[in-house]
Amino acid sequence: MVNRAAISMLSILLLSGCSLLPTKIVNEIGMIQGVGYDLADEGGVMGTVVFPIIKKDQPSNTEIKSSIGQSSKEIRTNINNESQIRLVSGQLRFALYGKELAENGINDFIDTLNRDPSIGSLVQLAIVDGNTKELLNLNKYKKENISIYLQELLDQNMESGQLPHTNLQTFLFQLFQIGQDPYLPIVKNVNGSIKITGMAIFNYDKYITSIPMEDIYIFKSLVDNNTGDGFQRFTFENGDKVVLETLYSNPQYKVKIVQGKPEFTINLKMRTKLQEFSSSKRKRQSFNKKNYQKEIEQQIEKKADKIITQLKEEKVDPLGLGVKYKEHYRKFNKEQWETYYPNVNVSVKVNLEIQQTGTID
Repeated sequence: MVNRAAISMLSILLLSGCSLLPTKIVNEIGMIQGVGYDLADEGGVMGTVVFPIIKKDQPSNTEIKSSIGQSSKEIRTNINNESQIRLVSGQLRFALYGKELAENGINDFIDTLNRDPSIGSLVQLAIVDGNTKELLNLNKYKKENISIYLQELLDQNMESGQLPHTNLQTFLFQLFQIGQDPYLPIVKNVNGSIKITGMAIFNYDKYITSIPMEDIYIFKSLVDNNTGDGFQRFTFENGDKVVLETLYSNPQYKVKIVQGKPEFTINLKMRTKLQEFSSSKRKRQSFNKKNYQKEIEQQIEKKADKIITQLKEEKVDPLGLGVKYKEHYRKFNKEQWETYYPNVNVSVKVNLEIQQTGTID
């Protein structure tokens, strides 16, 4: 026989249970969607958070608050102390780091993201050439959610543009992998608009050097297996210009060990589509695919050699040559590899195919 007292107690719990449990009502908390960090003039770090304000029967708007602290947790506590709603990080979309801060190392700020179980591993990271607080407060983006804009800007340029794929998960993997250094996109305030201006290359967690936008096309081809890299223009000595859309690229690394020292050959296979051909002769002519393919292959090889020389001079290894050496040499020693790296022999061989040419002006 069912106990009436038990039924009564169960009814009370069901009716009032919602008030017994902690709640997270959307208009009572601030879901942080973006963060930015800069070195502060007064010492410490200037942190900036972006979160939407949602009110019943009203359109939502985005609020941006900043504070100085010694850590990201202290910064958030300071901002919470002057906010009408509690801030939480369950919707974080991006984290930005000022260039000056990144030159001193960002591991502490990456680590706090990694340790927060409410933060997903696909959060986008970027370096700001300038001040992150100023960038997040640009007037142009006051009427839209800058968190969504920045995330979509980076995602789109990785999926269909020239940026190599990277995010929090990728950065952490490269950070702790012996034989490879991380890389992140660089964004900048250019005349009041946010622009992607290059790739930041790290030595462990410290920003060391950068790859400019005109060379990112080559850099991505060396680090990613790609389907669709966007467009690239090539100019020739006679004044002719060609614009190619990359349909596919695949770098294959071969390692040869000579007396314990590695030598690398990168065979880069690329399949492209001709989008534009402009002749310096200013008259209609057929596109000589064979000749232009050869010249473009040589241009890509020359640019790739230039990038690799820069990376070796700066002693950073975003291509992961150390990882590939370690995979082929059982006696791999990290310290010894670091002495080899600046003078290691790396040869790039490009095999380019241009499809769908026809007769084009």
